[in-house]
Amino acid sequence: MKKYILKRILCLIPILILISFVSFFMIHLSPGDPAQIYLSANGDIPSAEAIATLREELGLNKPLFEQYTAWLGNIFQGDLGNSISTQKSVVYEIANYFPNTLKLTALAMLLTLLISLPLGILSAIHENKLVDNVIRVGTFITSSLPGFFAALLMIYLFAVKLKWLPSISTGSSAGIILPALTLAVTLSAAYIRQIRSALIKELGEEYIFMLRARGIKERVILYTNALKSTLPTILTIAGLNIGRLLGGTAIIEMVCTYPGLGRLAIQAITNRDYPLVQGYVLVMATIYVLVNLGVDLLHACIDPRVKYSIQKENSGGLFVENTKMA
Repeated sequence: MKKYILKRILCLIPILILISFVSFFMIHLSPGDPAQIYLSANGDIPSAEAIATLREELGLNKPLFEQYTAWLGNIFQGDLGNSISTQKSVVYEIANYFPNTLKLTALAMLLTLLISLPLGILSAIHENKLVDNVIRVGTFITSSLPGFFAALLMIYLFAVKLKWLPSISTGSSAGIILPALTLAVTLSAAYIRQIRSALIKELGEEYIFMLRARGIKERVILYTNALKSTLPTILTIAGLNIGRLLGGTAIIEMVCTYPGLGRLAIQAITNRDYPLVQGYVLVMATIYVLVNLGVDLLHACIDPRVKYSIQKENSGGLFVENTKMA
């Protein structure tokens, strides 16, 4: 297992370097001059000399590849640069907003599981019946809703009409519920379908028919056998969605005015704040690949089939021969 973990970690290094390369050049090739945008923030029209001076101070007048190598070298020293807009450290800005996004992700994932697990199980055990058809239609409708439109519907229903929740989120306990619920509703549609498919497939396995033939109750078969066997799949999907939520909450945060990393990133893109955008992309990519690595390792620990294949690969076939001899 140690060899497998080391191999996976080494594979992440070129991926992260490639992501840093692509994100750096894409943001620099986008239209707009960050120096001009920064100097025009107060409504004044900056002179060409002022723009040129600021570009030189920020190092924007150097060739792109030279800027990239300098930025990459600073990253290995733990320095992501300073924000052009706020003049504060990018590390400070990300660390300041990251806890809010982390809380939003955790609550959204909890609500997603509370919605998806019961409905996915209910849909699977009533396959092709009325309950299943109603749930499938509901998931089709919710999955078709764009994130910003779902957020507007939630604001209209729970904030404007029912007045249960505030329409503007400030990071408070009440303000986090609306964006988390919006994320959970939009994410649950795909999650319900995945749980339904995995459970239907498991309930069709031969050992399930043998358990039924022995007279074991259907409820016992469902919760102690079928669900236990689909647990690796469910945990894998949940882990991948955590990475997706951490990096994909920008639209919801903007509509709900939630002070998270996604909203910070959109403001940085608008201001052409190169260091902040690059730092955000790199941090989110690192978190995403680490979450995926953690999910793979967890899957390998709880699924004997995956663990067996890893042992077989690491031993070069000797593990299989020894198992047969035993």
